[in-house]
This record gives sequence, structure tokens and C-alpha cells, in this order.
Amino acid sequence: MDTLPFRQVHLDFHTGDCMPDVGSLFSEENFREALTVGHVNSITLFGKCHHGWAYYPSAVVPMHPTLKTDLLGRQLAVCREMGVRTQVYVSAGLDEHMANTRPQYRTVNHGQENSLLGAHFHQLCLNNDDYLAYLCAQVKEVMERYGDQIDGVFMDICTPTPCFCPSCIRTMTEMGLDPENNGDLARHARLVYDKYTGAINRTVAAIDPKMPVFHNCGNLPRDDRAWTFANTAHLELESLPTGGWGYDHFPMSAAYCRVLGREFSGMTGKFHKTWGEFGGYKHPNALRYEAALSLAMGAKCCVGDQLHPLGRFDLPTYRLIGTAYAEVERKEAWCCDVTAVTDIALWSTGSGSDVGANRILLEGKYLYNIIDGECALEDYKLVVFPDTAVFDDSLAARVNAYLERGGRILLSGTSGTKDGAFFRDFGLRFEGEDPHDNTYMIPRYDMKGNGIAPYLMYRRGYAVTADDSVRVMADRQDSYFNRTFRRFCSHSTTPNNPGSLQPGCVISADGRIGYIGWNVFDEYRANGSYHHKQMVCDMLDALLGSEKTLVTDLPSNGVTTLMYQAAERRFVSHVLYAVTKLRGSVEVIEDAIPIRDTHVSLRLPGTPAVRRVYSAPDNTDVPYRYEDGVLSYTVPEFVFHGMVVIDI
Repeated sequence: MDTLPFRQVHLDFHTGDCMPDVGSLFSEENFREALTVGHVNSITLFGKCHHGWAYYPSAVVPMHPTLKTDLLGRQLAVCREMGVRTQVYVSAGLDEHMANTRPQYRTVNHGQENSLLGAHFHQLCLNNDDYLAYLCAQVKEVMERYGDQIDGVFMDICTPTPCFCPSCIRTMTEMGLDPENNGDLARHARLVYDKYTGAINRTVAAIDPKMPVFHNCGNLPRDDRAWTFANTAHLELESLPTGGWGYDHFPMSAAYCRVLGREFSGMTGKFHKTWGEFGGYKHPNALRYEAALSLAMGAKCCVGDQLHPLGRFDLPTYRLIGTAYAEVERKEAWCCDVTAVTDIALWSTGSGSDVGANRILLEGKYLYNIIDGECALEDYKLVVFPDTAVFDDSLAARVNAYLERGGRILLSGTSGTKDGAFFRDFGLRFEGEDPHDNTYMIPRYDMKGNGIAPYLMYRRGYAVTADDSVRVMADRQDSYFNRTFRRFCSHSTTPNNPGSLQPGCVISADGRIGYIGWNVFDEYRANGSYHHKQMVCDMLDALLGSEKTLVTDLPSNGVTTLMYQAAERRFVSHVLYAVTKLRGSVEVIEDAIPIRDTHVSLRLPGTPAVRRVYSAPDNTDVPYRYEDGVLSYTVPEFVFHGMVVIDI
């Protein structure tokens, strides 16, 4: 049962000691109005900021020198009165007061102090026992003072950081680790994270074992569940599209987060660019889309704001937030306690290939999750192993067993190989990297776009030889020669050599294994060629065949997901569309474009009886056809986000 509210605000309040009259304009009435017009039902409030100041009368942390009131306590009282969930923020890795008064607490990177956020803040080492004890004392005080009034603790700036400070040199030496070895540095940083999270979690649990703690590291690693599960309850995915994350970052994080069995929220911001802007407002339509994207991905919503030092809430900001959250509030009933319906698993490599693969799956309208080594392959019809997935003996055995039970896989680049050979015989032999700097892909069928043509691959491919039994979807064609300053032709790439055809994209005779002889996913991440994406989509469609769950004509900028609500026995099909445009260095959404007559067909799992199809939240019946287990309907029109509900 979901417990995390849908409409959260993460309220920053990083206030330097140079600011006068901090909190002097805070009023309960203004705060109530902000929460009301913003449709907010959860908020993160500040205990201690990056500057190192407390916002309540603390016996542990110096209170902000110009604050004359218990700002945190007064805010908590309003939230308790209004039934708004709260969690208290404590800055862990940044504390500028301590950095200045206890410089020995600072992290050191190869003889230089680490700094963050434009070199204004100095990062502190969470391995320093004195600083860690100070941090635990802050958390303990918050719990003892406000623990019966709050619903969670939010710790920030917690990412494991390689450090050469005296504390880290000492503990690395004691552990037999070499400070000059980058691998040992990373291992030690990870151990420091465990030490820190363990200390904080024990501090909280000693007072309230049920109090959730979240440690914000900015991104969710896909190769270390212990890192993730140091968070004791929900997860928050920090992903401000305009702040450097981009609009495809959150869907990628969410696609992995869904396999972890935790509630999670997508954290964007109200800012035009990124954290810390006063007077920066994104267009309301952007926030509407970002909130809808969270819902479609199975997440709750969180919007970042920054409170003015005087403590007065900016009502235009909360009207902006309320524009999106009023829509979220009407949609919540169809977005809680959901499970994603998926066909495909993307095996995470932790590389840029994941980014390219995620983009192709998202733009190609596939239903997918991103998985790690602890996930069961059998939960999916097809598993994509992008470009560099390492097949050790254990993974090879798992994949062989999966294939024997009817599974399907798509390989590319060197994935599926070990010691220069494929992990099993499927009619293809791996011959190593092609020596030509650029090659060409020539489909053997009329591929969408320009049909049969030599499509440039911007990087080297891989040579394979194929048995007659395999199905060749496309050939690899070499260029005439590698380009040098003495030997070149035209401006950039050497032309294709028609006499050099070799298999490039193949499917095994049994239709269960596909291989693409390039690092096609990292190619797409770097270059975004439509034809690279189309070849991947055609390979996926050939492997899935009639078992593909969802087909739609939603344009490439669109996003679609399918969720199932077991308690209500209904599927919820989400369609989203927004036009992003780069203005300066910022990717923005402004125009609300109606999308009309979107056709969708669904092969529902288990071929259930369909009782009703309607749009939500307006509860309008949608005409449909249901034949041979395939449900077909048309979404007449939606702006940013449409939901079609299928009652079974």
C-alpha cells in the first residue's frame, strides 16, 4: 500500500550569515496560503543548511546569527494543523561554518580541497569521526525535539567521495588499501558511505525505529543495491531537466527504480535552470509535463523551491506549482499502488550505452524496465544487453537457461562475448573489431526512412561470420580506407566500399537471439541518428513478434507506459507528449500542443475480459474494439498527458 504523498515540495533554505533579518517575515498565514494554492501535501523543511546554520534554537548547531525565532518549529506546527506530511533536511556533506572553523574536516583531492557549487562551498569528509559525531548529534537533536511532529529525515550531499584527508589516509592504510590506487580509493569511499549511513540510521532508529531516512546522492547507482537500500524507506530521484539532467534522465532512473520494490518520487524544480535561483521560474506547462511524467513512470511528484531568507513564501511560485499539482490531485486515484507492465528488460552496464538504449526504448514506445544482476530474467519476454555487457560464466549460464525456457535477447558490440567468442553457438562467430574507423550499415529490407541505403556508422564495428541458417537483417560495409592527413577523401568520412559486404545485424534461426555488430546504443547516445534507432527497433520488433504488448502511432517525442492496479483490477495506459526546445543552454517546454487521434493497441496479459474503457480523470467512455486478445482504441485528444483506463 502506497504511503508516500503525491504532491511534495523540497524547500531549500541555504542562507549565509551575511543575510539580515532571516525569518523575520515568516507568517503562518502566508505559509498556509502557499501550501493551499500549491495543492501541497508533503514538504521538506530545513533543520540545517549548507552554510551550517540551524533554523531552530539548537544546543548543537549554531542558529543562524540573524534568526530570532524557531522557524522550523513554527513551520512544523502549520503542517501538523493542515495534515501536511513533513521531513526535516540536514546538510551532511556541506557545512560551511564547520569548513571555516574546523578546516581539518574538509575533504582533500590529490592535495587540493574539494569544493562544490561553483567553489563557494567546501565539501566535508564523512569519514572524520569528529565531524560524523557532530552530524549524528544534530540528527539526534532534531529527533528528540521534533520527532513526534515529523515523518522523515532527509540527509543531503552524501555521495561517496574519494578523499586524501588525514582520516582517510589513516583508515585506508589500516585496511591495507593503497591511496595511490584509484580502485582502492573508490572502495574506501564506498566503505565511508556505509559508515556514515549506518551511523545516521542508528541514530534515528534509536529514537524511532519506524522513522524513514533518505540519503540524497543525486543519482541512483544501478550496480549497488546496498547503496540504495541504505535509505530506509522511499527513494527520491533528483532530476531537474533544466539543471543538467535533461528530459530523458528521469525516465531512465524510474525504469530502474521500479524493479527495487520501493516507493519513489521524481524531484524536479520550479526554477528556470537549477537549484538556488531566486526569481527563476519555469513555464507552468513544463511543470505540468514533468509532474505528469512522474505519474506515468509510477512515481510520486516533488518540486524543488527555495525560500527567501526573510522567510516569506513566494505565492507566484506556489501558484506555478499548484497549476501542476491541481492536475496531479485529480489523477491520483489511477496512479497509486501500480505495477509497470513490461515486455523488455534493459541490462544495465552503467555506461553511456545505457543512456542510448533508454532513449531508443523510450522513443520507440516499448514497455521496459532497467534491471541489475539481482533481477529475474524470466520476468521479461526479451532482454537487451547493450554494447559492453560482460558475460562471465555466471551470466552466460543464466542467459542460457533463460533462452531454453523461451526467452529472447538482443546483443550488440562485444556484449555476449567472453575471451573473443560468443557465449553460445547461434550461427554467428565473433571475429573481433573491424579495423576501419567508420563503416556503413545496409539493411536488406525497405527500412523506414530512406529504405535500402548505406547508413554511416560513426565508429568502428565488429566483424562476424554467419551460417546460412541465420537471418541477416543488415550488412556491414567498410570504407575504402582509414582517413589520415596524407590519405583522405572529402570533408569527414571515407566513402563506402561496395565490395566489402559482411553480416552486420542478424537474428538466429530460432528467432531468439539478435546481434548488432556495432556499439549502436552508445552511437545513438552520442549522435542520435534516426537510422541507428530504426534498426534497433526493427530488430526488437522481429524478436518480439506478435508478443509485443503495445503499439501506438504517438510521435517520437511522446512517451507511453502501461500500469496495472491489482486492487482495482484495471490497467492504466499513459500517453504523454511535449515539445522541448533548446534556448541558450536550457532545454525548455512552453507550448501546450493538443495531440489528436492517437491510436493504441494493447495485447493485455492473460487475455482478460474487458468491462469498460474510459479516459481519466474525466470519466468519459472511450470506444474500443477487443478481438483475439488485442484491445484497440483511439485517444481523441490530450494535452501533455492522457490516461485511458481499462477495467477488467
